[in-house]
Amino acid sequence: MNMNNQLLHTPDGVRDIYAEECARKLAVEQKIQHVFGLYGYQSIETPVFEFFDIFKKERGSVGSQGMYKFFDRDNNTLVLRPDMTPPIARCVAKYYMDETKPLRLCYLGPTFINGTSYQGA
Repeated sequence: MNMNNQLLHTPDGVRDIYAEECARKLAVEQKIQHVFGLYGYQSIETPVFEFFDIFKKERGSVGSQGMYKFFDRDNNTLVLRPDMTPPIARCVAKYYMDETKPLRLCYLGPTFINGTSYQGA
């Protein structure tokens, strides 16, 4: 494969979603969010990357080797989020401590695992 053709492909483990499939995916996501809203759930979004420390082994489901890591300008280790739970817990601790429990939060977003096995793909 020459370099020009290689640039048209995606890396292993990811793919483009376009045209009708993308429209169907967005419609399903909107319906799900609407239903959650009917039951009193509030939407929440977290950044696609976070500080590495919030994904320590006792907090996340993915080991350090399975994370995509990079560094910011201050040399802090950042990761593309491999799991949604630690970022949501961080937000709850920061913004919702004084709220009446239980909280009803709904969220949707990509996660990134750097592995050699892509089950379910």
